[in-house]
Amino acid sequence: MNNFDKIFLVLLFIFSNQVFANEVDQLKTDSDVNEFVKNMNPDFAKDKYGKFKIRTTDSIAKHLSCDGIFKSWNIKNWEKADITNDGLTDLVFIAYWYDYISYALIDIGNNTFKLFRFSKSPFENCELVKPIKIGKNNYLKLYRKTSEIDTLNKQPFIYKTVVIIDTLVFKFNDFIELNKPYYVKSEIESIEINTGYCFGSCPSFNLILYKDSRANFEGIGYTKQLGKSSKRLSPEIFKELSESIQYININSLKDNYAVNWTDDQTATLTITFKDKSKKQIRDYGMQGTFGLSAIYAKLMNISTNWHTLHNYNP
Repeated sequence: MNNFDKIFLVLLFIFSNQVFANEVDQLKTDSDVNEFVKNMNPDFAKDKYGKFKIRTTDSIAKHLSCDGIFKSWNIKNWEKADITNDGLTDLVFIAYWYDYISYALIDIGNNTFKLFRFSKSPFENCELVKPIKIGKNNYLKLYRKTSEIDTLNKQPFIYKTVVIIDTLVFKFNDFIELNKPYYVKSEIESIEINTGYCFGSCPSFNLILYKDSRANFEGIGYTKQLGKSSKRLSPEIFKELSESIQYININSLKDNYAVNWTDDQTATLTITFKDKSKKQIRDYGMQGTFGLSAIYAKLMNISTNWHTLHNYNP
């Protein structure tokens, strides 16, 4: 290799690093991270729920043993990792904001970042994620303490504590449980969601999407459009939702999920297959699984923006 080739390779290396480097790559201290995440999410700077702070790893460890998981998994107060496997560095961090909460900021291009929250319960802070590598890809290892209805107890509204250890993958533009490919017995014909009220302004609506792109919406309350209407949506919307539902293996999930607090919203998700079989899930709190939450979010987005959606015209 001559000198010209060597110089070319050095310049290529420097240029490629500059192209793919982002603001997360420049973070070096807790103070850097604290200021960066406040800039990315101005709500953190408002101190609405108390002073927002990135505490030291040692300080967090004193409060979050989580059955020894915090130390045994070598969890840090913040870590850099490409958790979306797109060549851009993302940030995983634990913030103290009235309590300890696990977040990630992912680079969605041009140094623009999107915030994801992994702590679901306002009453449980042992909800931790740790960047890990499996083969050539990066994932998040999840440890979560939660509560579920004790079906063996004859008394009503009795909950038991359960520990969930799982692996999350960034797929369909969200973090969901990693699943192995499986054989889908029947194609999905329709996807329906019905949401109820909560103690607040949760949107209540009915929405059903069909494989042929038809969509029926009924705004019941706290929606920008009230009443019934129908449209044809882009086939890509149903395709992505259908693939998401198949990936999370919806038939393997429970029929009922519920958080252990009051005044939250209930969603009923009904999937109808080509063979006319159905899978229905009633989810009080809409937090059954990360995969379900991702699907609810997509359907909620369609309903929230229904008044702006135009009929699909190929």
